[in-house]
Amino acid sequence: MSATGIESQNIVGYQTKSVRKYLSQQVCTFDQIGVAGGALDIQKLIPVDSEGGYVGDGAVNIQFKSNRGALQSSYAYYGEDEYDDDCPAGWYNEKTDELAVYSFNAGEAFQVSSSVACYFMYSGEVNMSETYVPFGQYLSMQGNIRPTAIDIQSVIPKDGTDESAEYIGDGAVTIQFASDRGALQTSYAYYGEDEYDDDCPAGWYNEKTDELAVYTFAAGEGFKISATKAGYLCFPEL
Repeated sequence: MSATGIESQNIVGYQTKSVRKYLSQQVCTFDQIGVAGGALDIQKLIPVDSEGGYVGDGAVNIQFKSNRGALQSSYAYYGEDEYDDDCPAGWYNEKTDELAVYSFNAGEAFQVSSSVACYFMYSGEVNMSETYVPFGQYLSMQGNIRPTAIDIQSVIPKDGTDESAEYIGDGAVTIQFASDRGALQTSYAYYGEDEYDDDCPAGWYNEKTDELAVYTFAAGEGFKISATKAGYLCFPEL
């Protein structure tokens, strides 16, 4: 494994992504090969410890929330016979008590609640093209869809996905980083030229320091979006 945790040949690779204890956000950094839209079957995403063994007994929980932060659905991972006798290993829907049937869309982010620190391994094809990832009004889970580090200033919130799309400014879109208990720690809001103040360039601004943000997303780093309107995060071509 390389120092960055990524190995690749051409546009195929894998990445081992750490999952912190308690709350965190995740996003798949690869498109699945031979699958329409690059969707990832949840059953192929296995939580493992530092030795590569699975982390079961429901210790790791994938969560989806509403745009107001309410828990809507959750999936917990169990090893063979852990959920109940004669039950196979896998993610289980905690509402229906059944083996989960779910696929993540390419670039879809989610929240993880875990009682232990662990790892997810992502693999597949690297998306090299300019990519628009949708976000909803109010709150949503998002992440750096690239398996490489990228400058926050290279990601632009837009109101569409074609050449006529315009940026969403005036601080309407905010990138948020939270602690492992969910408390807001840092936030960056996007403004167009001269919107933050006179003679200020377009970009993400640190809402604590009132300065143009200097931040680099780690590969696959998760975060939250708070937005007054729905839109898209435009990731530049690699």
